[in-house]
Amino acid sequence: MNDIQNPLKRWRFSHPGAFAGHCAAIKLASLLVLALIGWLDYITGYEFGFFIFYFIPVAIAAWYCGRWSGIEIAVGSAIVWYLSDKYTHHPYSHSYFIYWEMFMRMISFLTTAMTLSRIREMVLNEERMLAELLSVRQELDRIRNVSDDGMQ
Repeated sequence: MNDIQNPLKRWRFSHPGAFAGHCAAIKLASLLVLALIGWLDYITGYEFGFFIFYFIPVAIAAWYCGRWSGIEIAVGSAIVWYLSDKYTHHPYSHSYFIYWEMFMRMISFLTTAMTLSRIREMVLNEERMLAELLSVRQELDRIRNVSDDGMQ
């Protein structure tokens, strides 16, 4: 089945396999986005929260490159958030609260990475099974046509 007949093989940026074989570039892009977000978080100070934006590089890495890339970027996001918060001199009533905050953010980033990578695996597995099913159907149609021709 060629690419025109099989819509599953069409190029789509939202497809988890769209950048297959380019995980190094995706991870680099995720790290650059993470650095930009960390820098923006730092220069705007601790009163302007950038927490939600740290999910962007985590989601990109997990969706396009899988679980381990997502986990790496999730841990990196927690570290970058920690450094940004520490160097903006966010006042905490106790010094250990920054570690609690980092831990909770890291759990959030890891949850996102694991969830998106699992959905990615399910999408890819479903497409593989559909391709196998279509292949078997074609084979059955071919066998049916051969047996119908033999009976005539």
